[in-house]
Amino acid sequence: MHKDYRPDWDIYTCHIEESPAVIGLDLDLRRFAPLKEKPNAIYITVYLNNPREDGFPQNDEFAIMGEIEDSLVEQLQTRLDAHFVGRTFSNGVRDFYFYSGTTLLHDKFIADAMINFPDYRYDYGVKEDNNWELYFDFLFPDVYEFQRIQNRKVLRMLRQHGDASEKERIIEHWIHFRTEEDKIAYWEHIQQSGFELVREEKTDNAEFPFKLCISRSDKASEAAIDSVVMSLWELAQQVNADYDGWETVIMK
Repeated sequence: MHKDYRPDWDIYTCHIEESPAVIGLDLDLRRFAPLKEKPNAIYITVYLNNPREDGFPQNDEFAIMGEIEDSLVEQLQTRLDAHFVGRTFSNGVRDFYFYSGTTLLHDKFIADAMINFPDYRYDYGVKEDNNWELYFDFLFPDVYEFQRIQNRKVLRMLRQHGDASEKERIIEHWIHFRTEEDKIAYWEHIQQSGFELVREEKTDNAEFPFKLCISRSDKASEAAIDSVVMSLWELAQQVNADYDGWETVIMK
């Protein structure tokens, strides 16, 4: 794996075939996938014995699913050099997803992992997936959800430092542009919403050489941030620009 790779696990909620679902995945893989040397997707489905009405696990089963995951990861990583990419909870089942080069004896290694959990029924399978469609099309969040996940990361960090999210403070946002014209069009539109220009600069990014930093006073609650970020992100899409996140100061 690339030396810049840093596992970055996060979760989000959605629906899978009408049922509520929670999907967890390693987001940093998006920068390097598909891994050409690991074209085979391996999935393992474990059936919950006592799911809640919504199909999610009760507390004790949640912990057991964690132990099953550790056992599967250990077996498949050690024996097949498989890469664990994601997991889902939905409709009374927990699914685990791996990519590997060889799949030789994968059934034996899965059985070796599950032997410690005789109360649990499971299925598994393998499919060739050179383009990692399972990862990109099924596990990966849509652009809105992806942006919300990034927002929550920053908000978690603020909360850990005792931030009072309901207090207004200056929040800075970065946007990257392909052309000077796109940048000007964006800025002319966005300043009508009360944003101030912090700075603009030229970067050595060949695709997006023009960079804008803008700011406005807003609350740092999840709802407020999502709303501001989505509007800035959508406008960026309209001028082929790239919204690149936000930061702020901690308000005690």
